[in-house]
Amino acid sequence: MKNTASLKRQVPFPFVLEELVSLRPTIKRMFGFTYVYLDHKLLFSLRDSLKQTGTNGIWIYTTAEHLESLAREFPQLPRRQLWRSGKNGWVVLASRLEDFEEYAFKACELVLKGDQRVGRVTRGGRLD
Repeated sequence: MKNTASLKRQVPFPFVLEELVSLRPTIKRMFGFTYVYLDHKLLFSLRDSLKQTGTNGIWIYTTAEHLESLAREFPQLPRRQLWRSGKNGWVVLASRLEDFEEYAFKACELVLKGDQRVGRVTRGGRLD
């Protein structure tokens, strides 16, 4: 994993990165979120803010095409946690949900298995 030493104590929900360590994801911090990339794909945003608690949790990036099938992996997730805008989709695992940790581990499991529904190519297809 790149940039881990400096981010470890600041990263929200560090167990997520611990689950993905074998894949060596790239971690970036911007706008109050910790972004998790794998190669050219943005997988997750992690957020745990004291000021804006409504957006706390794990945001799973996907496409509008895969949003519904990916949502079925999290059966108790309220529909309001599924967002779409144009071709983009998000499954938001809010940290306040009772099943949050179970769902977070499930999201990591999907990534580890290479599930193509998780993640979205960033603009320009690169990390810079």
